[in-house]
Amino acid sequence: MLIENGSQRASRVRSKSCGRCQREFPVLYRVKHQLAGDWEFLCRPCLEEVRPGNVHYQYGGTWKSHKRR
Repeated sequence: MLIENGSQRASRVRSKSCGRCQREFPVLYRVKHQLAGDWEFLCRPCLEEVRPGNVHYQYGGTWKSHKRR
């Protein structure tokens, strides 16, 4: 979906759900949090559950629903 900003296309709205709780959020964090785990997109509440004291935690970037074009 495109959001119109006057006569210009401002941004695209995308959708993605948390890999742990399955709820949709406008911002997700790409992380690894298990020894042999793959990259996962997690919401802030789920991230705060897996990050503290986790030696396998790796941050891999932030995904946002609004992407500038």
